[in-house]
Amino acid sequence: MTTTTAPAWAKFPILATPNTSVKSKYDVVVVGSGYGGSIAASRCARAGQSVCVLERGKEWRPGDFSEEFAKVAKETQVTVGGLIDQVGKPNSLFEFFYTDDLTVAQGCGLGGTSLINANVGIKMEKAVFQDSEWPKAIRNDRKALFKEDRKHFYEMIKPLPYPDDYPHLFKFDRMEESVSEFADLEDLHKKKKEKEKKAQLLKRLDLYVTFEDKRKNHVGVPQPKCTACGNCVGGCNVGSKNTLNMNYLPDAKAHGAELFTEVEVLTVLRPAADSTVWEVTYKRTDDDSTDEEYKVQATFVILGAGAIGSTKVLLRSKASGLNVSNQLGKRFSTNGDVIASSFCGDNIVNAIGIPYETAPGVDHPPGPTITTVADFRRFTPGNFERHHVIQDFGIPVGLASPFIIGLAVKALFSGDEQYPDIEDVDKFYKAVKSEAGEKSLAFLGMSHDDAKGVISFDNGIFDITWNKVGCESNFFEVNKRMKTMTDALGGTFIPNPKWAKGQKRSVITGHPLGGCSMGESGKTAVVNHAGQVFDGNTNNLHEGLLVVDGSIVPRPLGVNPSLTIAMLAERCIRLLAERQGWTIDYDTFTPLDY
Repeated sequence: MTTTTAPAWAKFPILATPNTSVKSKYDVVVVGSGYGGSIAASRCARAGQSVCVLERGKEWRPGDFSEEFAKVAKETQVTVGGLIDQVGKPNSLFEFFYTDDLTVAQGCGLGGTSLINANVGIKMEKAVFQDSEWPKAIRNDRKALFKEDRKHFYEMIKPLPYPDDYPHLFKFDRMEESVSEFADLEDLHKKKKEKEKKAQLLKRLDLYVTFEDKRKNHVGVPQPKCTACGNCVGGCNVGSKNTLNMNYLPDAKAHGAELFTEVEVLTVLRPAADSTVWEVTYKRTDDDSTDEEYKVQATFVILGAGAIGSTKVLLRSKASGLNVSNQLGKRFSTNGDVIASSFCGDNIVNAIGIPYETAPGVDHPPGPTITTVADFRRFTPGNFERHHVIQDFGIPVGLASPFIIGLAVKALFSGDEQYPDIEDVDKFYKAVKSEAGEKSLAFLGMSHDDAKGVISFDNGIFDITWNKVGCESNFFEVNKRMKTMTDALGGTFIPNPKWAKGQKRSVITGHPLGGCSMGESGKTAVVNHAGQVFDGNTNNLHEGLLVVDGSIVPRPLGVNPSLTIAMLAERCIRLLAERQGWTIDYDTFTPLDY
């Protein structure tokens, strides 16, 4: 086993400018820096507009992410629904929203949740996009969305599957074993679709990861190749993960955008009834910050702070006088997320992260957090609402100990008996001796809930209400699939402990959607097909105010949503440019000079 650090040539740029340097006015103010916000910043800057990005979190660069649980905990913030108090700092990296019915996990930093997501690109199925929840204009624009807008995103993000010439991953073998019970599904599909090429149940996924050394990538940022250390969702210390601070954000900066961190936007309002500009009110969240409020004006304000962040900004703005649809905060979805684990199976998995410095030279490393999908969508009879996917999910090294011990304790008392049997005790003993970790595999499933969650933010108190969301049939169906996959691995099935029998069926999601859903008018939605905010419950629009992130997605997607969110954002800004007569040069890359 070898030890390594970032190569000498990998000098990563500092993208953010001190937040005391925000000017009084820009052409465009972008709120947030996730997929929607970063895309808006890059494309508007390329169109020659003066752009300001306001991000609540801090700037994180490769090497900054802790791999020790105690330090990870210090970079965690928790907001409890219905309470005004918050645990942790508002600029901490790992952000959780906890309510009785669900828990939402997301990232907070320059690059948004891309900093700690599993970097997966996968298309929603055609039937989902054809659903009437989507505005007719966007359904009719499917060709441009999937050809032009996706092409622009792919050219920037560079997705690739895990390469064949990389070290073999044991979790490939375990995923194959886990779906062995479903071989009859493929046979059935082949009989029904004899003229169609046989669909594969198990596939390798496109990942936003760099698998070869790049002294300078297409936007001028160095990227060492992936070490397969398995710490994607803990933050990539190598620099190989194609987070947004490796592509769209430096591209925005190279074209003149100014990026500011530790800035929380409070409201977006017109300073006067006849004003042609928007006024953004914000406060600073750094260690030296106070409750003092600051203002910046812009002709265009583009919200890209995520399903919860953008919804909160508009809810506060509505309370301060902005006329927004009564649908604001509604149609929130968990994307049907399901998490569960196969604990201490028969064979080695190696799905738990290892320190990134020691990963090179390991024969069978953990590999990226997610690599493979069991795609049940084409093998599940009935309406697409029953369709789902299940993926392998690795645990970062900073969470390894609590993950394994937590599974061991749950496994010890997983049966209906009054006392655990000897096999459960044996597995617990092995876990305590650190023998179970290498044989455990977590699963992440995505499906379709009914999107009936409601986000509220009244008098500083945040909440998401959604009674018995975990009792919807999709969560039972996906857990049943995962149980069968676990049985094939010889493991003990451990569902999300908050969802398990005897609990309130509380759901955990890392893919929050909705809150500012798109639709045909303000009577039924918050924004139109192009992300423009409706003026109250009417068909009129607030000129210059847009939302371009996951909050505008009107329904669950049933797959990892980053690709869809990015395509929608690219489309929203493409249409903005067309309306304003701007020209966006998509083909020329100007490397960042630093």
